[in-house]
Amino acid sequence: MARRPHAPTPRQGARRPAPAPTPRQSRSVPPLGTSAPAPPARSAPPAPQAHSAPSPTQAPRGRTVGRPDPSALRSSEPAAPAAGPEGGGRVVQASERFRELVAGRPWRRRRRAIIAGVLITVLVLVAAGVTAIFLPALQVQSITVEGAGYVQEQDIRAAASARAEGSVLLLATGAIAEDVAAIPGVESVEAERIWPDGVRVSITEAAPVGLLTKADGTTAVVDAGGQELPPAAGEGASLVPLLVAGGSADPEGAAAAMTDVMAGMPEPLRGAVQKVTASSRSDVMVALALEDGGSKTVVWGDARDAELKAEVVQALLGQPGTIIDVSSPVAPVTR
Repeated sequence: MARRPHAPTPRQGARRPAPAPTPRQSRSVPPLGTSAPAPPARSAPPAPQAHSAPSPTQAPRGRTVGRPDPSALRSSEPAAPAAGPEGGGRVVQASERFRELVAGRPWRRRRRAIIAGVLITVLVLVAAGVTAIFLPALQVQSITVEGAGYVQEQDIRAAASARAEGSVLLLATGAIAEDVAAIPGVESVEAERIWPDGVRVSITEAAPVGLLTKADGTTAVVDAGGQELPPAAGEGASLVPLLVAGGSADPEGAAAAMTDVMAGMPEPLRGAVQKVTASSRSDVMVALALEDGGSKTVVWGDARDAELKAEVVQALLGQPGTIIDVSSPVAPVTR
């Protein structure tokens, strides 16, 4: 009797193939005499669950750890601007911006008010200044002179009147002082306004120190700077005769050297000077009168080191001899 063939049994450990899925299962037919079971009620589809962001330690289901999620990349991209009616771009409500531009801001209004106030103030000041300049009450009417002695007042008024005109507000006091200072005998000047319609000119006259006799025989009163003064400056003054030697090759230099010596000489010694002579800038001779009635001649030399030479002369006045040579004050000689 022949054996039936048997299907081979799978080996232990071998994996059986999974049955192929069937698209639709066959509907079972109930046996006769039985009622057909009610079809199962269809359940509603499950609601989509909100995707929660996976935790950094747990990778989302269905993708490999370490690979970025495409949905996350899409969510990080900037949203495209909404298309306008014609596809021109995003529509922005600008009514608030236009309202601010039209209405203005409080600080802008305050700034306009401040600027307007400043402009009005400036205009008022300018108008007041222009009006004051042309007021008849502020026009210069008088010139007052103070400090004049041997300098004539009419000369000072004439020099000041060239610029002392117009409104007192525009008076050039510095220019007036410069014009008056050019008058011989005026050492310093101060000009100032006298409200409402005047100007005051105060002068200080130069002090005369000597009577200069020039090589041609003419004389002139001179001050310590060698400037010639008006003849009236010597009236009632004790002047030292300054003589330029006849035949001098440099009479102007000799006169300047003598006045410089007198200007640098201290007052106690200047009071004892009887006469000063010179023929050049470097050979000034000074004649001194002593208290005992005698006299001495000082070979002064040039006008340099006037203070040192005066101290040496005072120290040597009691020494014997009639001549003191201080042309080199560090090595004086008496004879």
